[in-house]
Amino acid sequence: MKKVLLFLGIAVLLFIAFILFNTFTFKSKQLSAPEKPSFAASDSSVSRLQQAITYQTVSFEDSSKLDSSAFLGFHTFLMKSFPTIFKTVTVEKVLKYSLLLHWKGKSSAGSPLVMMAHQDVVPIEEVTIKKWDAAPFAGTLKNGFVYGRGTIDDKGSLMALLEGVEALMREGFVPENDIYIAMGHDEEVGGKGARAIADLFKARNIKPGVVVDEGGIITKTKIPGLTRPAAIVGIAEKGYVTLDLQINIPGGHSSMPEKETAIDELAKAVVKLKDNPFPEEMGYVLNSFLDYVGPEMSFVNKMAMANRSIFKPLIFNAYKNSAAGNAMIRTTTATTILKAGIKDNVIPGQANATVNFRTQPGTTREDVIAYVKKVIGNDKVEITARPVGSNPKQVADVNHPSFTHMQNTINGWDSKLIVTPYLVLGATDSKSFSELTQQIFRFIPFTDPEGFHGVNERINAEDYKKGIGFYYQYLKYYKF
Repeated sequence: MKKVLLFLGIAVLLFIAFILFNTFTFKSKQLSAPEKPSFAASDSSVSRLQQAITYQTVSFEDSSKLDSSAFLGFHTFLMKSFPTIFKTVTVEKVLKYSLLLHWKGKSSAGSPLVMMAHQDVVPIEEVTIKKWDAAPFAGTLKNGFVYGRGTIDDKGSLMALLEGVEALMREGFVPENDIYIAMGHDEEVGGKGARAIADLFKARNIKPGVVVDEGGIITKTKIPGLTRPAAIVGIAEKGYVTLDLQINIPGGHSSMPEKETAIDELAKAVVKLKDNPFPEEMGYVLNSFLDYVGPEMSFVNKMAMANRSIFKPLIFNAYKNSAAGNAMIRTTTATTILKAGIKDNVIPGQANATVNFRTQPGTTREDVIAYVKKVIGNDKVEITARPVGSNPKQVADVNHPSFTHMQNTINGWDSKLIVTPYLVLGATDSKSFSELTQQIFRFIPFTDPEGFHGVNERINAEDYKKGIGFYYQYLKYYKF
């Protein structure tokens, strides 16, 4: 018995030693880049952002509703606002409204850089207009914030990028390699413009080394266990699959309901999907994220991150308690539309549901359909996949020099920030370039944005001016 207890004691001590060794050797991946001189953006840059918001470049699923005058007017505004850019670059219009700007570098030997931002914005719900603190397309500056649809998504980054480029050009700066600025016109409804631009690159055999688009942000509050602000840089994005579920069971009078009705059986299917989510995944992106944030946390959290093979269930439990955290660790399921019935005393013969899935990198539409069929377990439910969607497989390599440059730029721009790779939960135009390069980064230099796609979308004016400096420095020191 003593030998058994001795053996168990040694095993426990070895186990503790193993955990402590991993914890103390779990070193920070943050760089000590020297802080570069800050770029002083003028107040006029804020005025130009305010003007940009007034152009109602709304994209709709029904493209016939698109207001061509808004987009063409916006193009004219950009040309007047950034005269040096439009005198220097080659401008190409794609699908009438998307813009591709080509800034020639000193050498064509290296791989070009693609900077992306989209022109279009989502509509304003009529019922919410009165809830806004300022008119959504007025670009009002109020209490230090610019209000309006697009201030964050995505005219804020579009205008900040162009402000940075204009400043560099006025200084006489010429990049080492070619730089392309791609501005799609319909990102919010699938991104045909960006796809057409990517197709041009393929047809012309142009292979970018790096693509930078919207996606991650700076956050002070959104990473559990982290007390310092973090710049989260998207190295991958989730896919998008929508399934329509339909069931047909003869209906009848509500006074004599059958044991099975279309609504009842569809409701069961929807509840099963809710109660049986896709399993958690500890893939490359999540592991990279934990590698970068874990060493910056308190000892207990650091210990869990350093020994995730042991504490993986605890990590998953912590993340699935929030909507954003849960979305990072699994393919998510959301029922978004339910349709059935025409009258209160008629049992309908058909019921329909639309379910949207945001998939982990590498999870295909076929994988989603197979999982849904297994969970529902009812052959009467017909499953149809919508053709519109995305299945991105691209994941950037965080050990590549291009990520180091991104990290150095952010730290040189604001030394207080922790930089970490991240999985972007929504879709971006950059997915169209995933066949052209692995190194796609999704990041906008703004802190905890408010109201995008909702009421009171706004950006802090000083935060916006500071963000211009990020693009200025990223481009000025980019050399690959």
